[in-house]
Amino acid sequence: MLADPTSPLISSVGTRLCREVLPSSFLAREVELSILLPPASLPTAASYPVLYLNDGQDFERLHLQATLDVLYAGGTVQPFIVVGMHANELRVQEYGTAGHPDFNGRGSLAGAYAQFVLEELLPFVQENHQASSNPAEAVMAGFSLGGLSAFDLVWHHPEAFARAGVFSGSFWWRQRAVGAGYTPADRIMHGLVRAGSLHPSHRFWLQVGTLDERGDRNENGVIDSVEDCLDLIEELISCGLNTQNALRYVQVEGGHHHPDTWGRVMSDFLIWAFGKAEGSAALPAPLPVVRLQLDPHLAPAILPPSAPPVAPPVTPLVLPTSENAVGQPLPAALVLATHSIPTPMSLTRPADGDFLPYAAGYINLVPTDADPREVLRSQPAEIHAVFAGLSEEQAEKAYAPGKWNLKEMLLHQIDSERVFAYRAMRFARNDGQNLPGFEQDDYVTYSGANARSIASLLAEYDATRAATVALFDSFTEEQLDRRGTANGGPATVRALLYIVPGHERHHLNIIRERYLPIL
Repeated sequence: MLADPTSPLISSVGTRLCREVLPSSFLAREVELSILLPPASLPTAASYPVLYLNDGQDFERLHLQATLDVLYAGGTVQPFIVVGMHANELRVQEYGTAGHPDFNGRGSLAGAYAQFVLEELLPFVQENHQASSNPAEAVMAGFSLGGLSAFDLVWHHPEAFARAGVFSGSFWWRQRAVGAGYTPADRIMHGLVRAGSLHPSHRFWLQVGTLDERGDRNENGVIDSVEDCLDLIEELISCGLNTQNALRYVQVEGGHHHPDTWGRVMSDFLIWAFGKAEGSAALPAPLPVVRLQLDPHLAPAILPPSAPPVAPPVTPLVLPTSENAVGQPLPAALVLATHSIPTPMSLTRPADGDFLPYAAGYINLVPTDADPREVLRSQPAEIHAVFAGLSEEQAEKAYAPGKWNLKEMLLHQIDSERVFAYRAMRFARNDGQNLPGFEQDDYVTYSGANARSIASLLAEYDATRAATVALFDSFTEEQLDRRGTANGGPATVRALLYIVPGHERHHLNIIRERYLPIL
C-alpha cells in the first residue's frame, strides 16, 4: 500500500477523507482509493460497516461528503466507512458482468476486477481501516455500468456482500445488439439471475430516473432503463425475493442519468443501508413494483370521454432580424406552422435496389409500422435528453482513444442530415445526376465541434431538423419514388426519408451503449 501524501483531508466534525493507492496484480494497475471515515467526534468501534462504491473519483460530483455530514449531524445513520474505487480509461472493460462480456466485447476485465475487489481490496480495507468482515455489514454500490458491476458482485458473492445499491444500473447489458436478432432474453444480468439462486441475506436498493433515457425498444411506452430494471425485479421475485423486506425500488420522476440525480437520492440509499431504526422508518415509501399497461378498452376510465384532444400549440418559425440576431440563442425547437399537419403518406418501405447495401442497417432501425416523418419529429427530445445536465467537458469525452466525442458525433449527425436532405431535394426535383459522397472522418476533423458550446450545437441541430421535416413533409408520393445516384449507387427519395432517422437512431444506440456508461 502506498499512501498519497498530497490529499489527506481530516475534519474533527464531519467525515474524514483520506486517499490511498492500492497496487493490483489482477488489474495490472494501481487503483486509487478515496476513503471516508466516520467523524472523529463519534465513539470509536472495533469495526465498522462498509460501503464499497464504484466510481470513487466522483465523490465531489455526488456531493457525498456533504450528504454524509448532514446525516451524521442529524444522528440518522450509524458510523460506517465509505471506500471509493477510482475507475480509469478502462472503465467499460473493468465494469460489467464477470466472465460475460457484452456483444461488443466490453466488460472483458470484469472478472479481474471482481478478483481485485474480493482478494485485494477487502483484505486491505479490513486490515488497515477497521472495516468489518461480516458480509451483512458490507454493501457494494455503483452508478450506471458501475451499478451493474456492483449487482453482479453481490449476486455471485454473498459470502462477501449481503446488499447491493444500484443507481441507474446498466441492466440493458446484452449479448446481442439491437437490430441483430436481439430479444429480451439476450440481457446478460437477467439471464444470470434466472440461472442462479437467491441467497437468504440478499437485499437490493434499485433506482431509476424517468428521464434516464428516451429509448423504448419495444415501443410499449416504458423507457428501456425502467423496463430493464422492472424485468430484473421480476426475475428476482421468481427466485423468491420478498419485495417487502429485501427490496427498495426508487423511481425518480424527472431523474436523469447523471451524478446530480444520484447525489440527490444518495441520502435515501445511505439511510436504507446504514440508517438507525428511527431514520429508516422515516424514509418515504418507494414506488410499488408495478407495471402500467394502457389498455385502449379502459381508456374512457382513464381519460374523461368528454374531454376533446388538445392540439399542441404551433410555434411559427421566426427568422432573426439584425436587431435581435446578435447574441440571441435559437429556439430549442423550431416548428414550421405551414407543415404542422403533413399530408398522408403510405408506409411503403424502400425496396432492395432503392439504396446502397450499407443503408439497410439504418432503414431497418425505423420500426416497420412507423411513419418516418413522425420519427423525425420525436427524435429531438432524445437528443436533448442525452445532453441535459452534461458539462462541456463531459461532451468532449470519447469512450475510447481515437473515437469521436459527443460534440463531434452531434455535429456529424447534423452534417449527414444536411447531405441526405440535399440529395432528397435534388432527386425529388428529377435531378438524377450522380452526386459525390463525403468522407465523414475528414468532416469531423475539420468541423471545429469542440470549439463550440453544447447550446450552439443543439440550436443548429434543431434548425436543421426543422428544415428536414419541412422538406420531407412537402413531398408527394410520386416525388418520394423518384430516384437518383449518390456516392456511386442508387437512392430514392423514400429511402433517404428512412435513412435520416435510421442514421440518428444508430448513433443514439451508440451513445447509450458506449458513452453513457462512462459519463
